[in-house]
Amino acid sequence: MTTISLDNIKYKAEIRQKTAKPLLWIGLISIVMFFAGLTSALIVSKSNSIWIKLEVPSMFFISTILILFSSLTYQLSMSFTKNNQLKFATITTILTFVLGISFTVTQFYAWQQLYQSGIFWAGEQSNPSGSYFYALTALHLLHLFAGLISLLVVVTKSLLKKYSPTNVLGIQLSLTYWHFLTALWVYLFFFLKFIA
Repeated sequence: MTTISLDNIKYKAEIRQKTAKPLLWIGLISIVMFFAGLTSALIVSKSNSIWIKLEVPSMFFISTILILFSSLTYQLSMSFTKNNQLKFATITTILTFVLGISFTVTQFYAWQQLYQSGIFWAGEQSNPSGSYFYALTALHLLHLFAGLISLLVVVTKSLLKKYSPTNVLGIQLSLTYWHFLTALWVYLFFFLKFIA
């Protein structure tokens, strides 16, 4: 009976190893399609005569630097884990989480800058350009919350010493998603700055 249970556990772990990454990539492709649709809609809406050109809030520059550094620190965390330097891996994962929270805070400050400039999400004084600006950045932030949850799981498991050089799947999945969020933000930043 014990042999069957152990075999069953190994089988489930093997299935998880084989399916986790392809499922993540399917999810990432769907997110790409979603944002491609939104940015395409923005380009079409831009031909509207009431469209106004918006300046990217200065806080978005800080957001961009923070998320780029967070990707770097998370990559370092993976390297440290693979080299069995688990203390440094935990520290860099916590740092990544802090940078992710800082990115989130700067997004709210950027929206505050927009609002103070008279750019509103909705209402009588709103403009389609402002609505798209808020929507694109808010939807990215919504996806980033999922990334922060995955980071929190990785931080917790790192503190509990659940990872090792041979057991990094959870970090790999979270890291791939985090790098994707970074790339998506950089795309949105340049899109909003130069196209929208």
